[in-house]
Amino acid sequence: MTRLMPAITLAITFLAAAAGLRYAESAGLIGPDVAQRVVQAMIGIMLAGFANMMPKRLGSRRYSPEAEARLQLARRVGGWSLTLAGLAHAAIWAFAPIDAASLAAMAVVGSALGLTVGFAVWACTRLGKGSPAGTASGS
Repeated sequence: MTRLMPAITLAITFLAAAAGLRYAESAGLIGPDVAQRVVQAMIGIMLAGFANMMPKRLGSRRYSPEAEARLQLARRVGGWSLTLAGLAHAAIWAFAPIDAASLAAMAVVGSALGLTVGFAVWACTRLGKGSPAGTASGS
């Protein structure tokens, strides 16, 4: 439960901020595009934060050392690409015209996701001859 609490806290904070922005928009304190931009920028920053933790989350060693090295390499590439995509998503929503921001942000995050999945498949099938499904004990 302790690993879940930061995520729950972050989700509650995010929802409270979105509700506060919606209220500020309905009260006329901010324009309609400001609320959308802030929420989308927060989404990009959250993506960058979670992607940055991706290569740091190591599980128990279940595979051969070669397979573990390939999996960690895939986590690093995925972490880098999705972190940069999250930061780009936030920057696009902060500075780009509202009409172009949605498409550009989706293209950036989609490209990073495609790179991550493609590299993971390549790393786990092409690098080395060891099977990623083999156990470290050899059984």
